[in-house]
Amino acid sequence: MSKKKQDLDVLDEALSSTYLRNAECRIEPKNGPSYYLYLREDKSSFISLVEPQYWDTKRFKLKFITKVVYNGASWREATV
Repeated sequence: MSKKKQDLDVLDEALSSTYLRNAECRIEPKNGPSYYLYLREDKSSFISLVEPQYWDTKRFKLKFITKVVYNGASWREATV
């Protein structure tokens, strides 16, 4: 893997962590199920139960960031 690719991967991970840490969550999370982290056009983020393929991302101007899980105390990226 090239140095540039490694640097971009680290940057992507840092951005995902920031979006996750600041994400709005209007649902009562449960341990176990997968949730989905999205970025709005205004750069605010939110967590949803709705999978990416069910959003009209162009209409709602959303970008899927990553799949996440709740562990009872905090959110983390789901392992694929």
